[in-house]
Amino acid sequence: MPTFSFRALNKKKLLRTPQWETKLAIRLLIGFFVLYMAASFLLVGVSIYFIVDETVPDQPPILTVNQFLVYYFFGELLLRYFLQQLPVTDIQSFLLLPIPKRRIIRNVLLKITLSLYNLGPFLIFLPFAIVLIVKGVAPQQALSWWFSVLALVLSINFLSFFIRKTAWIYPIVGGVLIGLFLEQYEIVPVISGAGQGLQWLYEHPLGVLAPLALLALMGRATARFLIKQCYLDTGLQSRRERVLGMRLHFLDRLGEDAPLIKNDLRLIFRNIRARQVVLMAVLFLFYGLIFFVQDIYAESPMWVFAAIFTTGGFMLTYGQNVPAWDSEYYALLMCQNLSYRGYLKAKWLLMTLSIVVSAILCIPYLYFGLKVYALILAGALFNIGLGTFITLFSGTANRTPIKLNVKAKAFENTQAFNLTQFLFVIPKVLAPVGIFWLGTLGWGFYGGVALLCVFGTAGLLLRNTLLDQVVKRYIKGKHTTLNAFTKTPNV
Repeated sequence: MPTFSFRALNKKKLLRTPQWETKLAIRLLIGFFVLYMAASFLLVGVSIYFIVDETVPDQPPILTVNQFLVYYFFGELLLRYFLQQLPVTDIQSFLLLPIPKRRIIRNVLLKITLSLYNLGPFLIFLPFAIVLIVKGVAPQQALSWWFSVLALVLSINFLSFFIRKTAWIYPIVGGVLIGLFLEQYEIVPVISGAGQGLQWLYEHPLGVLAPLALLALMGRATARFLIKQCYLDTGLQSRRERVLGMRLHFLDRLGEDAPLIKNDLRLIFRNIRARQVVLMAVLFLFYGLIFFVQDIYAESPMWVFAAIFTTGGFMLTYGQNVPAWDSEYYALLMCQNLSYRGYLKAKWLLMTLSIVVSAILCIPYLYFGLKVYALILAGALFNIGLGTFITLFSGTANRTPIKLNVKAKAFENTQAFNLTQFLFVIPKVLAPVGIFWLGTLGWGFYGGVALLCVFGTAGLLLRNTLLDQVVKRYIKGKHTTLNAFTKTPNV
């Protein structure tokens, strides 16, 4: 069966699924977004030479780019680990047909290779290589360097596959951190040495054979691994998993809300999907480094945008999927002697606790001035007083269940896309920006900070009233949510 037959089967699978028209429309929208991002990266690729040449005029741009490529490769590996969902092929039906296993594996490898994550060398580094040629660099040098980068990116693509199956991510991250430490204190030039290796590949065109050999080795290792798993009984044997016991006695002081909060914390620590989202939330703590360090954004509403994100990462990632996190046992929860108010209050307390912890972890932002941290605290207060309730209210429109032990499908998880839920992000982000702006019109920067605090404090004082309104909304849609969670396939 040739490769195009596999594509035909995938097309039939899409057209035969329920609501395939909606899924197709969403994929088209995502396609337009991908085209926009591709055009943006293409512009970046063309501009790199001129930006680097102006910023670092003392050395050739290619040398500067090679020095930073190590960080690019490491960042791409982390991005793939957290976001990329490798293609899945239902091989059991194919194994019953006269189809060679190697052909099935080649189809899987082709899907892995044609991932959107592999467009970087074409959209960023190929335009840069063309600009090098235009500026007088020998074509064989520029193109051999580009092929080396392409081979290394594809090798990282296959490496990310093995990282998911093993614990390789920890020694890799540890090795990079040790390399940064050794580089910082000038003990061993690990990172700059890797940059010099890339520069050597640029200066010696035949050196491209080394990255190509690495790519062939990684591709062959991936194919051999997949062939070993290509049997009908693979995955049928039940796995014995170690249950992570967590009593969390320190939360007992919260009274009747403690058991539900403990349940959420156990869910986060025990399930890969929840851990993935929480780890992404941790990255929001560094969001302020984009705006607080640039003078162009000083004391502007964009600072509020950064303050909301740095303290509300958990609320914006984990919180927006309430109650879908409990979808696998939602019917059981509804059969218990459990009030909706207690259930939602526990979610609110968990998000509030995360915002308080984030505000504490943001103390290093004092380095950029007292105004920055004052705004972060005001943003945290707004998130607690109003942002959390907007998040809980948006959960009434979230009826797409979540499969806890499966990583999120970046760019392909169309079932998890919810336009109504997306619209609820707007008041959580734009409302505090508008409030701050109104405050600055009358009383300056600290007037905006004070007005944010007023709205956040008002939300806290009215928390019982706001929670009651959210509870009424959940009760009204209780049976619709139950029906969706029990009949809709998990994503």
